[in-house]
Amino acid sequence: MKTKSVLLITFLLSCSVICFAQDTIRAITLMPSQDAERFFNNGTAKFNAKLYVDALPDFTKAIELKPDFEKAYYSRGLCRVELIMHKIAIEDFMKSIELNPAADYSYFSMGSVKELDGNPKGALNDYENAVRIKPEHDKAWYHIGVLHFLEKNYNAAISDFDHAIQINSKDAYYWNDRGSAKRQLSNVNGAIEDYKMAISINSGLPFIHNNLGSAYREKGELKTAIEFYTTAISLKTDYCIAYNNRGYAKYLAADYVGALTDFNRAITYQSDYAFAYVNRAAVRYKQKDYAGGLEDCNKAITINSNYGDAYLNRGIVKEMLRDNTAIDDFKKAYELGVNSAKQYTIE
Repeated sequence: MKTKSVLLITFLLSCSVICFAQDTIRAITLMPSQDAERFFNNGTAKFNAKLYVDALPDFTKAIELKPDFEKAYYSRGLCRVELIMHKIAIEDFMKSIELNPAADYSYFSMGSVKELDGNPKGALNDYENAVRIKPEHDKAWYHIGVLHFLEKNYNAAISDFDHAIQINSKDAYYWNDRGSAKRQLSNVNGAIEDYKMAISINSGLPFIHNNLGSAYREKGELKTAIEFYTTAISLKTDYCIAYNNRGYAKYLAADYVGALTDFNRAITYQSDYAFAYVNRAAVRYKQKDYAGGLEDCNKAITINSNYGDAYLNRGIVKEMLRDNTAIDDFKKAYELGVNSAKQYTIE
């Protein structure tokens, strides 16, 4: 009996030892790279929800945990762009490129920031790097075209827009801007085709209808031009540019009452719209309201002291009012590049 008791006690002690020796999971410790991914994902979710201030520290924490986290630098750069922190956003894009020389998206985003900041040369270089890395980057081609357009290099711009359209033919902006480049080269029919294609893709963009109206106006098809300006206005009721343009088309069609109404409306929506004042002065001149025409020209010059056509029109109105200072306005207009004013300066 004693032997059995000893054995039982020994067995129970052994069981106790075995029970207390079992493994217990107390906590899961993530590796730094896993923590970095978690912060990155949190930042991305906040960014997508447009919570940029909240997203920024998450991306920064991801980078602290994983200093070679290229996508985190890129995302933080995008976040900083939204927060108007352009200079340090560029630093993030550059770091992204340092870690991944094939990061066409970082070149593109860096170019966009430089374009916003008035550095077209730097932007162009970045966009060109983007298409060098990724030739099918249609948005980069498009922005290259825009920059060439602004430089008045219209042939190059058309070629760039061609590239963008070949890659993505479903973007109305690409067709619209190529049409505008063609107009600058007096290819009005080609412009009309492009504008119509843009409208077929997205008929809800008022500026395309406005541009198409201007193309038809240049062809002398005033009735059609007025119809497209009217469509633009129906899409954007305060579209002062379309009112001004429709007024000009009506002026050319000798509908001076209709033109005056449109110029008045343009000025109502934008009180510092110098073009509309000068155009209204031309209508008032036709209606022999010379005092009103003088007032409009004065207003336009107050808004823009370098507006040559305003000086030309004011000089013409002053002549009708027998104002001897008209010659000074003609000389000023010519100095500002209005060549037609030269004929009035010959004494």
